[in-house]
Amino acid sequence: MLGADLYLWLKSFHVLMAIIWVGGAITLQVLAIRIVRTNDRSLLRTFAGLAEFVGNRVFAPASIILVILGIWMVIKEPAWTFGQFWILAALGMFAFSFVSGAFYIGPQTGKLKKMYEAEGTEAAGAPALIRKIFVVSRIELVLLVLIVFDMVLKPGV
Repeated sequence: MLGADLYLWLKSFHVLMAIIWVGGAITLQVLAIRIVRTNDRSLLRTFAGLAEFVGNRVFAPASIILVILGIWMVIKEPAWTFGQFWILAALGMFAFSFVSGAFYIGPQTGKLKKMYEAEGTEAAGAPALIRKIFVVSRIELVLLVLIVFDMVLKPGV
């Protein structure tokens, strides 16, 4: 009985981490669209800083915990194996998301922060850089939503 209970706890926290990560990313995208449309450079600067904070201190830990719990569930549950398509697809999409966040979005938001610190809200390249970051983060968001469908539908099972 403890094994089944443990699996349910793992699954519950795995889903909670997904809600935090995917729900938060959707919320940030909605806010980003609204803020970009205002053309308010001060608001854009504030938002960029907040998005960086949330990405580093909320999304990154939630995504790492989510993957650890997912791997633990696959090890624990005899019905799941790492060779199943839905698991490989989710791990592949997670890897893309993690790499794009760690090696593109993170460094670019750091660059954006430095631009704002050096030039203030009128930083010449900031709006173009923000648009590029938003494009990559939207692609990442599409993949996160696909992972949710992949986890629920489990194609190939």
